[in-house]
Amino acid sequence: MAVLVAYASAMGSTQEIAQHIADRMAASLEGVECRSVDGVESVSGYDAVVVGSAIHNQSWLPAADQFFARHASELAKRPVWAFNVGMADALPKPFRKKGAALQQARLAGVLPQDLALRGHRMFSGVYKADQMSSALRTLFRLTGGRFGDFRDWTAIDAWTDEIAAQLATPASPTSPGSAAA
Repeated sequence: MAVLVAYASAMGSTQEIAQHIADRMAASLEGVECRSVDGVESVSGYDAVVVGSAIHNQSWLPAADQFFARHASELAKRPVWAFNVGMADALPKPFRKKGAALQQARLAGVLPQDLALRGHRMFSGVYKADQMSSALRTLFRLTGGRFGDFRDWTAIDAWTDEIAAQLATPASPTSPGSAAA
């Protein structure tokens, strides 16, 4: 089974998560490939697709939006999962749940309406102090924001294993995008 794990990454955290997902899936499935969304000419050679994007200003990166727009008709013909990497876990504690909910709501409107995702997960990434200006870094710390690696590899592995299990199971008579995860 040919599976594409495509990503749009700004600082490398999303790329590392995508590669981890691809490597883990490759342990149980043959033909798993990890590529930047910018390097994907076509998805027609893949049986399934997992797409991930970093989140900036509560939005997917433009390259990820363009990937979905460019490949919408082909993606609609195969099972697709999506994940995004944001900073909800780095936010000051009172804002973490609200930040995650705002990301989820805003991202729901980004995906093509005719594309039924089999699943969508939000993960936190790596946040380094040098990624912000001095003033913003000081404000972020004063309000309780945290820097560090907030990737939850156990949650990422569990989600990856769910996808691999679904792909290893023979297809049902329903359409490729109709199952929920």
